[in-house]
Amino acid sequence: MTITSTPGPVWPTRAGQCVATLAAVLALASLPVRAQTAAPPSAGAHAHAPAHRASGARAASGTSSTTATADTTERPTLPRLVAIATPENDDGIPRFALFAARDIEQLGLQFPAQDGVAPADIEVVVTMSLRDSATARMRDFSRQHMNEPMTLIVDGVEMLTATIRSELGGKFQLQMPKEKARLLFQRVLAKAGPAT
Repeated sequence: MTITSTPGPVWPTRAGQCVATLAAVLALASLPVRAQTAAPPSAGAHAHAPAHRASGARAASGTSSTTATADTTERPTLPRLVAIATPENDDGIPRFALFAARDIEQLGLQFPAQDGVAPADIEVVVTMSLRDSATARMRDFSRQHMNEPMTLIVDGVEMLTATIRSELGGKFQLQMPKEKARLLFQRVLAKAGPAT
């Protein structure tokens, strides 16, 4: 018996190609789709809302809504230092020094509610996140000086004097006049490097 071969490529017939393609499509169609079979969201959540967001819609500015209140109550409350007037003799007030480039990891600004024209001396809330070494120092400092006034210094400039009401850690809020907040952001941005 002799076996002969024909030189050149051997291509399957057109019907064979269609059968192979159909088999591949059916195999892919039967695979489970993980994104669609994930656990269903909670009963109150909107079907298209991302998992990391609150389920209610935000209220438009100037209107009130119960869902807007629900959004704020879901956020964890951070310890807050509220600026107080610096006493005449502030030599006895403990000072806590931070250096923008070394200690501060992130700053955020919470805009106040606007009821018409905002006065120039409005207070704003700044959220500050510290790096690990500064977090440990701040935690120890706040434990030692609980219910006492403290002065926060950033890069040698006094930013605010406030009374410590709870332990402070790596993330806390500062409630301060808008001009002091502007100075704080300027100090931190100056250390952030050249603008691109």
